[in-house]
Amino acid sequence: MSFALAAHEGSVRCLSVASAHVTTASASAQLSESNNKKRKRKQQEQENGTKEMIVEPGSMLSGGYDESIRIFHLHKHAEAGEFRSPSNLGTPTCSSFAPPSNSTVPSTHALVGLTSGKILLYRKKDWQVQHVLSGHEEKSGGVSCIAVHPSGKMALSGGVGDGRIVLWDLTKGRLAFVTKLPPLSSSKRTSGGRDVCIGHVCWSDDGNRYAFCRSNRVSVKDVGSGEDLLDVELPSRVNQVAFVGGEEGMFVAVACDDGSLPLLGVGNLSDSEEEAQERRAIMAIEPVDRLVAGEERFKCIESVKGGSGFLVVTANSGGVISVMDLEGGARMMLADDNDEEEEGKKKSDADSDDDEDVSSDEEEEDEDVAVEILESVRVGTGARVTNIAVWSYDDPSSKSLYDDDFKQLDAEDEVEEEKSESEEEEEEEEEEPTKGKTQMISTGKGRGNEIEMDQEALAKARELVSQAKKRQEKKKKQKKKKKKKET
Repeated sequence: MSFALAAHEGSVRCLSVASAHVTTASASAQLSESNNKKRKRKQQEQENGTKEMIVEPGSMLSGGYDESIRIFHLHKHAEAGEFRSPSNLGTPTCSSFAPPSNSTVPSTHALVGLTSGKILLYRKKDWQVQHVLSGHEEKSGGVSCIAVHPSGKMALSGGVGDGRIVLWDLTKGRLAFVTKLPPLSSSKRTSGGRDVCIGHVCWSDDGNRYAFCRSNRVSVKDVGSGEDLLDVELPSRVNQVAFVGGEEGMFVAVACDDGSLPLLGVGNLSDSEEEAQERRAIMAIEPVDRLVAGEERFKCIESVKGGSGFLVVTANSGGVISVMDLEGGARMMLADDNDEEEEGKKKSDADSDDDEDVSSDEEEEDEDVAVEILESVRVGTGARVTNIAVWSYDDPSSKSLYDDDFKQLDAEDEVEEEKSESEEEEEEEEEEPTKGKTQMISTGKGRGNEIEMDQEALAKARELVSQAKKRQEKKKKQKKKKKKKET
């Protein structure tokens, strides 16, 4: 844990992080510059057109049961201010910056949902309320979740008990569209109105799809047509959802109350009816094999931008925060699709050599894993996690605050790899066997201590050891990069 800050009296109800866009010159260096130097630097930047921007975690907003909203500077590890929600509007329940943290445009506003059903639109510059948006019912519990479109011009909000998903026009500060969801079947209804509560809503990276969950149902809709791309019921209650994937396919990762983590394939409007009915899914993490999941319940899940496109951060009831890679599960589903297309070709081949190839392929598939846990940490003494906010950024055209650190780590890793390769080559040259099937290796000074070893077996053993070392070094390199990027 890098640092901890006391935020609220009681539990935290919402968290949001905004990106900060600053020039490559540090703030302290800019303050120490004289006016002449500043003018010269600006002129050089305008003439050369090489004004680089650094993207880093900026402000963090938190809301609690004590009706307070606090702002923190993450790069300074300090609190920037505190204010309370307006009287008679209730306590904060959810929040989001606009544009969101994964946008290339800096965040200028913040949205905070309240138990009164109102949404406050704050101006981030001075934290003054610009608009009070009304779209949810106070008697039904207010606003449950907010998600801002990647463009920062639209936002979606879900209600606690009114079964509404509201689309907001943030440029004009008014309601644009309301979707009233039908109630679930009586057999799937749960106590406390959870069957109509919109538990979570999120946008895809391209802004063309959005996903939401209520009770044990997960739905994905196309923004342009409003048609369902995915609508499925799961065995357990769903807490949150997150988009993962890329050009090869879009998927939704689901955090469930029974400790399971399903990965669901999202279709396209061009899919046929048969393809729409046969959606691919895989259980990346199996549910807990007991009546009550307890501390194993997944409460939160957020996607991480960049990398493989399948990275997520999860939090469970036991206070464990984990970074996971779901690329293996997605590859399994994509491989299944390819296998079905080539099923006719595989049936026509019945030779013994082909049988051996199939058996070897099955062994390789058995080694594949649907999820790889890259890092896990328990927060404090294992306190129950109520919210997580993930900051990540991936833009090749912009410079990241940690680019220099990554380059230094890559250079160190390359030097270590070159050293290990040179050492292996020297060992091979020193231990190069004589021509023939066997090699005499001396284990002592006397002749009686000489043993005879098979050359082919020795070469295979050395090859396996070198491959294991390379895999181990590669994993260490990836872990260092992921850990550095998350911190």
